[in-house]
Amino acid sequence: MDTITQLKEKLRGIKRMIKWFLNQSSFVNRLGYRASNAILELPCVIDSPEGVYLYENTRLRSNCCILNSPERKVIINKYSVIACGCTFITNGHKSTVSIPHIILGASHINDKSGDIIIGEDVWVGANCTFMPGINIGRGAVIGSGALVTKDVPPYAVVVGSPAKIVAKKFELDDIIRHEQHLYSESERMTKQELDKIFEANFQGKKVFGTNQPLTSDDNLRLQSVKRSFRFIEPF
Repeated sequence: MDTITQLKEKLRGIKRMIKWFLNQSSFVNRLGYRASNAILELPCVIDSPEGVYLYENTRLRSNCCILNSPERKVIINKYSVIACGCTFITNGHKSTVSIPHIILGASHINDKSGDIIIGEDVWVGANCTFMPGINIGRGAVIGSGALVTKDVPPYAVVVGSPAKIVAKKFELDDIIRHEQHLYSESERMTKQELDKIFEANFQGKKVFGTNQPLTSDDNLRLQSVKRSFRFIEPF
């Protein structure tokens, strides 16, 4: 390959990179809502940016894919983190006689669709998939690779395909303490609400998290990370 050909090939590569960057960055300013400190890592794919809402103190990591129709929303509430490679699908399609699938999907005929809502303080592991109409409760943990096909209650830990509850995030008293740190009084779940959740979902389930007190070194690291993330204090 001569020098001129090599130069042309490099220029074509640069043009492809510029085009990719413009395509990637063009949707960032068209999101339905993006808090000033919400972190959106590129590259990622978002079909309808106007239907995506990233609230305060959230992070959507790279290589995520949001396949949402213009009529459907994906909402990620405060304190939540979505790890790399996750997929959100707001529209499923029911096979229909006489319509080939390439047209069925694009036309949204006989869709099974619904918004996807990620509650506050949710941790989603890498490569998870969320199906249409799913609501993930506050404080839940979604294990890596999970296929989430139904709602997840608050403070549940789910894994697998399809995802199932395997643990609770904290004991009830620790959840109450946790919420006192993260939420104003009007936002906190009541003990009665939590009692019902525990009775319905967590009988015999192990505890995932810890209530170990923070050391002075832990607190120093915590303050450093808050500054780097421009963390907005709860109240």
